[in-house]
Amino acid sequence: MKPLGLGLLVDSEQKLRQLSLLVAQTGQRVEYSAVLPQYGHSVVPDLDLEDLERIADLDAWLVDITHVEEELSATGEVLSVLLATSEIPVLLSDSSEVDASSAAQLQWSNRLRARLQRLVGEVNLATCTAAQAVWVLAASTGGPQPVREFLQALPAGLGTGFLYAQHIDREYCGSLVTMLGKSGAYRGVIPEQGAVIQPDTVTIMDPARRVNVLDNSTLVVYDEPWGGRYQPSIDQLLANLASAKKEHSGVIIFSGMGTDGAASCRFIKQQRGQVWVQEPSSCVVDSMPLAALATDCVDFTGTPAQLAANFVQYMNHTNAMKGAVSS
Repeated sequence: MKPLGLGLLVDSEQKLRQLSLLVAQTGQRVEYSAVLPQYGHSVVPDLDLEDLERIADLDAWLVDITHVEEELSATGEVLSVLLATSEIPVLLSDSSEVDASSAAQLQWSNRLRARLQRLVGEVNLATCTAAQAVWVLAASTGGPQPVREFLQALPAGLGTGFLYAQHIDREYCGSLVTMLGKSGAYRGVIPEQGAVIQPDTVTIMDPARRVNVLDNSTLVVYDEPWGGRYQPSIDQLLANLASAKKEHSGVIIFSGMGTDGAASCRFIKQQRGQVWVQEPSSCVVDSMPLAALATDCVDFTGTPAQLAANFVQYMNHTNAMKGAVSS
């Protein structure tokens, strides 16, 4: 996915260096920057044709000025042109409020980094349709085949985006993408920073990189492993999804060894989401479905074909109810 092109407006060279480094750490690019005068001065940077062309292509502004309201008034017309050139997001920050301690600096950097990560998704939403309903397909040993059967039986247009959490070595993720390419209407994709979970897609969780789902159906991808013994962690993904999407979340637990996912089934139900499992007798390994069933949170159990048929019925009913409410 293309990195965002950001414009930086700051009032010191130190801030410019600091923010440029932080932007690079999030995988984005600084396409334009200007060091504005300190409050009380009237000299502002001139804009040439090249500057205007770069500004016109920006995705967002990041502004870090000590007295931001007074500064915007003092610099007047030129700064107004910078911020009004196009209708793009503007992130306002004031790093001067952070004391000199390393702990405070780290907290400030982490907060701003999180805002930038969310910004990527917000910008991408302008060009993509987000899935309102997001479901996790959870599996381990023996999982790929029933997941494929389930997806092959689904029609397009249900308005759902899937996240596929399969316990697998990272080098086999490409094989899952290829497998899903033969699964009918649902396209397999790899998670990227700020990616939008779109309808009729299956995002395959990377075992080596933790992923969070935001409430606007966009992804934050971290350069760090999942917590716990399982990679990816189904429990961690479900807990995050339930918190972000609430009643628009769901999980189907397929064949697998172990108990990953069972603990967070309760959280999914607390948030009014759906918990389904593959019929244990149809699994290669039934440990994960049995662990989920033991929680007494399961709404439906069936073979891959039965799961697909019930899913179509469930989503058609849900979509019809939404349409009736909106009309």
